[in-house]
Amino acid sequence: MQINLQVGDVLRVPADGLISTANPWLNLSGGVNGAILSAVGPTIQQELHSYLKRHGISAVPAGSVVQSNAGDLPFDYILHAVAIDPFYDSSIKLVRQTVFAALEMAIKAGAKTISMPTLATGYGPLSIADFGTAVAPLVGEPRFDGLSLTIVVRTAEHQSELADAISAARVQA
Repeated sequence: MQINLQVGDVLRVPADGLISTANPWLNLSGGVNGAILSAVGPTIQQELHSYLKRHGISAVPAGSVVQSNAGDLPFDYILHAVAIDPFYDSSIKLVRQTVFAALEMAIKAGAKTISMPTLATGYGPLSIADFGTAVAPLVGEPRFDGLSLTIVVRTAEHQSELADAISAARVQA
């Protein structure tokens, strides 16, 4: 898998699919989720709440990934990745498992390009470097060969921190 690091707005980086941050209640309430709600209105929120209702649950477990449409955003679909628990706690292991599951879903949907923000680093407790450590092992995963993943961060400082963490984790592996 090829990883590209880019500074900007993840909702403006076209790709086949977007892996978005998500909370266990699938509420589009802040961060990237709030930006999705602002950009497309309530349709995706309604779709996510319908998912919960169909399954007879009020929340999904940490590590879950739920697919929705993308509205007018430059993606074919959004994969809402829950890399936090109900208390907004997380770990490198949970982020790695969640991103792995989301990438597998993206491949099954025919994706060649994926965009995503860093998971569990805004409302979650992880640093940008922790996120880099989480995703670094996925670069060499054979099942993701041919996939291009663009990780979008807000600042050049975060871009540099993420690049350093991914490189360091890959050297240690």
